[in-house]
Amino acid sequence: MRIIERNNQRVLTTEQVAEAFGATVQLIHNNFNYNKKHFVEGKHYIALKGDELKEFKTSFEIQGKLKHSPVIYLWTEKGVFLHAKSLNTDQAWSAYTDLVDGYFKKVEDQKTDLTALSPQLQFMIITEQRQNALEAKQKELEDENVELRQSMRHLELVVDNEVWLTDHQKADIQLAVRTRIGQLKSENIDAHFRGLFTALNTFFNVPSYSKIPRKDFEEAMTFIQGWFPKKKEGTSSR
Repeated sequence: MRIIERNNQRVLTTEQVAEAFGATVQLIHNNFNYNKKHFVEGKHYIALKGDELKEFKTSFEIQGKLKHSPVIYLWTEKGVFLHAKSLNTDQAWSAYTDLVDGYFKKVEDQKTDLTALSPQLQFMIITEQRQNALEAKQKELEDENVELRQSMRHLELVVDNEVWLTDHQKADIQLAVRTRIGQLKSENIDAHFRGLFTALNTFFNVPSYSKIPRKDFEEAMTFIQGWFPKKKEGTSSR
């Protein structure tokens, strides 16, 4: 695999990531587009455009459709981690581990020549490096979990807004209840708002009428329009 360095770190092209993960270039692109809000430029990828892209193309041969693309993405170690996490295949995770050990860490490993040091000092330095790497990875995972929780909360809000009654439908329900109670009282039938709302919630098995599924709105309106209060024991029918 050809080594590419940018901003003092090793990076990979989309083609290299796809090849390592056993995926297609299009799948990597789709994964990026679907999860774009989680990718931060400069942290997870570097976008080459204009003169930077022209200079890059003179030193690195681009294959396929990307050869004429107005922008080329270079993926950092953290960006490759997000791709592996999203794809979540055995090959992707295995490839990511190999890339971390055999590609991304080489620049860092070459910064300090440990061979001239005593075995004890080498052990201490290597232990500290590994501990720092573990702490950095733990921090990254914690950040990813925060983003995931935020995304889940956003998804819950979206689902709520798409599943339950709209504000307009709730207003229609309230008006229908007032109208039905008024009709029954005009016929000298002992009817109460609480009784109708309780019956409505029980019928749809929800804690509140606001949690009636949007798809059941018409059925709820029909229920209200045909509702009668339960007759008390010993009360004769009209």
